[in-house]
Amino acid sequence: MTGAEERIRRQRAERIARDLSEHERGWRWYPGDGLDPGTVSPAAMRRELDRERQLIARLGTASGPEAERQGHRLKHFPVLFVSAPHIEENATGAFPGMPTPLLYATCLLDRMLRIDEFPRDRVPEVVGVLNPPAYSDAFEKALVECVAEHLPVVVGISNLSEGHHFAIRIAELVKTVSPNSIVLLGGQHEDAVNPDAYRSTSERVRAMSERQRGVHGSYSLTSPQLARLAALQTFAQERERAIVDLVFAGDAVFALPEVLMVIAEDLPTDARALRKRLLASPERFAALPGVGQLILVDDDTGRITPIPLSGTPIDGNKLPFIDVTRLTHENLFPVFDNRRTAQVMAALGCKYSCSFCHESADAFLYNQPKIRQRTPAHVLREIRLRSDQGFEAVFFDDSTFTQNRRWLSDLLAMLETDQAAGRQVEWGCQTTINDVDEKLLHRMGRTGCSYIYFGVESAQPDAERVQKVQRLRLLAEPTDWTEQFRRVARWCRAAGVRVGTSLQFGLGETDEQRVRTLQLIADLHREGCIPDGCVALNINSPYPGTRQWLDLMRSDAPLPDYRDKLERHPAFETAHQFSAITGEAASDLYRLAADILGSALHQQVVPTQQ
Repeated sequence: MTGAEERIRRQRAERIARDLSEHERGWRWYPGDGLDPGTVSPAAMRRELDRERQLIARLGTASGPEAERQGHRLKHFPVLFVSAPHIEENATGAFPGMPTPLLYATCLLDRMLRIDEFPRDRVPEVVGVLNPPAYSDAFEKALVECVAEHLPVVVGISNLSEGHHFAIRIAELVKTVSPNSIVLLGGQHEDAVNPDAYRSTSERVRAMSERQRGVHGSYSLTSPQLARLAALQTFAQERERAIVDLVFAGDAVFALPEVLMVIAEDLPTDARALRKRLLASPERFAALPGVGQLILVDDDTGRITPIPLSGTPIDGNKLPFIDVTRLTHENLFPVFDNRRTAQVMAALGCKYSCSFCHESADAFLYNQPKIRQRTPAHVLREIRLRSDQGFEAVFFDDSTFTQNRRWLSDLLAMLETDQAAGRQVEWGCQTTINDVDEKLLHRMGRTGCSYIYFGVESAQPDAERVQKVQRLRLLAEPTDWTEQFRRVARWCRAAGVRVGTSLQFGLGETDEQRVRTLQLIADLHREGCIPDGCVALNINSPYPGTRQWLDLMRSDAPLPDYRDKLERHPAFETAHQFSAITGEAASDLYRLAADILGSALHQQVVPTQQ
């Protein structure tokens, strides 16, 4: 072993000790694969030795700050990630939270970078992960300054449908300041307006048996219906082709590092040359785990062209934990007294099929299992890691955290063991009133659960639209939805668990039903079951990727274009531009809710700076 090799190994060991917490030092890219992150791979060793030779050729044996700066430039190229907000400043009815979709999309890349094992001679350097809670002039200024300072080679933007207008604006600003930056766009909105996903799903349904087609018939779309969606796809407008270079639809965890490897192989590069190289080697993406496509415009034909991934669903147990160390805004939850809170996804998907929720359609649209669950042991390791990193609470982002009772029992047993060993964590989750009982809630409370967010929607939800209402009728002791919520809220109070809830309007309810819903929540607030500030108001809108969206595609009604800036009342979590409740009706509804709910209503202004 040469002296240079020994020095490189020592530097790696120092990096691992400095940058990695205890519970992320024992594995490399995948937990349990047996590779020590302190081991320098042959490719990384060659890269570092080559860089040293280049430095000597330039500077001789000189050392110091200038040598470090030149060495850094030889090795790295700047990359910026942005989570597009979905609200503007002064909103009072939203919970921005951590940008988990973006962080999960970058988790494999982040792991490679944290242990310095990106497998190319040039290595991305993440110069920022901007996660503004709300869109504001201050955010635009910070974005422009960041892009002007670093001139990033790549800018990746993640967005939901509600934030699509802002994502396009962000891309426009990036290209104005740094025209040569390669802009990548991905997120739930791109997944849900991807015509190829709907087309392949429709073909799959038509090939099913008659009985199966009866279940999944809403996905069977005609060519004219599919053509309507094509107008909403990114790149359908010339403006978008000028400011966005690549789109990820589906799982980007492995595709993102692969694109950056292609970029690293030929720096400096431009977007046109990159697209040509990507189109020339689709096989490298076809071999990657993941369901979805990399989508771009073929410059020779002008056609929007997908490059498909393998179609193999990604196992969440084989992914690194998300990197929460680079965020510009702390994740502080009022329900945990504004302490640092880590958001964790234990499972993707939901067993229900409510018409307004994108998880009711996403999995089937991309031909994936309806529920993709991580093991309890894997989730526990992430909880311990967040504790190491100084987080004081954990919130599980799963749509229905308690939907798998056996899995939950195993996790609670592990938390009980940790608790007995002196490792205590406060946590919360979101679920449905169908999937808890008195005994379970008390056990959850004893293991540190202090808050549960229930999607109640209404005192009398429409069973056709809110499918979990239908499931309630199948319980061993069937009961009325309103009465079940009363029981669950009181069980939570007895178990020391605070209750938060979301109400959804515009699902076809009458004015009398709205009042009844609000009075139900107000009664439980007065009883002490629901604390102050724990009720969120929503207006139902047809979001891409939901069953409501499929219904629109099959109808003659126009499809909402989320490129438009949305109209929203600041006190609602969701916009109302495409809802049955618009304009002054939304203001009237808020005044009614505020009058009946009082301090139970969540009215905290979303911060734009921290």
